[in-house]
Amino acid sequence: MRTTTDATTARSSALTLALCFCAAIIEGIDLQSMGIAAGGIASEFHLSKEALGTVLTASPLGLFFGAFLGGRAADSWGRRRALILSIIVFGIFQLATPWAPGYAALVVIRFVCGLGLGGAFPNLIALTAEASGGRNSILNVVITAAGMPAGGAVASLIGFSGGLSGDWRILFYVGGLAPLVLAPIMAALLPESTLFQSARSGTHAKPSVLVTLFARARVRQTLLLWLAFVCSALMLHLLLNWMPSLMVAKGFTKPQAFLIQIVFNLSSAAGSVGIAWIMQVRPSRWLLLICYAGLGAALLVITALGQDVALVAATAGILGTCLIGAQFTLYGLAPTYYETMARGTGTGASVAASRLGSALGPYLAGQLLSAGATATQVMQSLLPITGVAALAALVLMFLPRPTEL
Repeated sequence: MRTTTDATTARSSALTLALCFCAAIIEGIDLQSMGIAAGGIASEFHLSKEALGTVLTASPLGLFFGAFLGGRAADSWGRRRALILSIIVFGIFQLATPWAPGYAALVVIRFVCGLGLGGAFPNLIALTAEASGGRNSILNVVITAAGMPAGGAVASLIGFSGGLSGDWRILFYVGGLAPLVLAPIMAALLPESTLFQSARSGTHAKPSVLVTLFARARVRQTLLLWLAFVCSALMLHLLLNWMPSLMVAKGFTKPQAFLIQIVFNLSSAAGSVGIAWIMQVRPSRWLLLICYAGLGAALLVITALGQDVALVAATAGILGTCLIGAQFTLYGLAPTYYETMARGTGTGASVAASRLGSALGPYLAGQLLSAGATATQVMQSLLPITGVAALAALVLMFLPRPTEL
């Protein structure tokens, strides 16, 4: 029979998941806003291609440092407090983006916005992984993380509905006001992780960063997690930032390219949850490899298809499901390789590695296109990267994890 304590825990877990999912949706809107608004920003601030590239790089650079700092803050201040602070920071600076007085200020604003965005995600992962006392950790994390591509789809819909003459500032007004509305709600309702509270009240001190990441028993797991995260995030963010442009280069109209990207985002969100459910119910070392194999096959197919928008959109949906399914399963697995008092630091470092990949992906595409590569060649360049990620995931799945969640 269900006890009162069990019911309270279930309600607390559901509330944590709901609030963290909302935060992930908002983060997804903010992460994709710059790619959609890049043309309007370049025109408004009279930016050269080089200057626009610097602006677009500032936020991913902030994401890299913010992920590590946010993870460490989670182990020092608590997951709840660090998350709310991160949300407030990226809300304020997202809202400030359209009001930047010039190029230099715009770069600084985007960097600080990236710090807040980067700091939020490790805390979302840690909170949801530890909800319900750590049960269903992988599924909980992926359900929450699925809010990011859903938010990306919302951003694409805003951009699509605005058309060519739409006001690019609307994305930043929505992306800035939403977290500032959510932050006080989270301050009032979001519970702190009971696992973290229990661990902090115990006798075990918080380990140093070096011990957390590179202790002899864990150094292989850390390095392999980083490699898999870098490769997966590189591919994901290359496609998130460049897919509309690549589809236009293949001969599709801009509305068709936006439609393909929306299908990519929505299929990614739904498919990743299904993959996580399988991983939680019937854990398999081979599921990540199946995702990477499906990704490789989808990349080959989408480059060979012609101008049939329905087939290309369907293939993009499969591609997104496999790619984000693999990436989010890694997010779900990462916390399980670190003890409770080190989980924020370890997860934050893994997220920081993914942020490095998120910066490298768009840069790689830009360099290839500048060198004269076609859209097909850019997408085919992801195949060897897929192989490296698959190999890292294969080795990682055979390495031990701590017995406690």
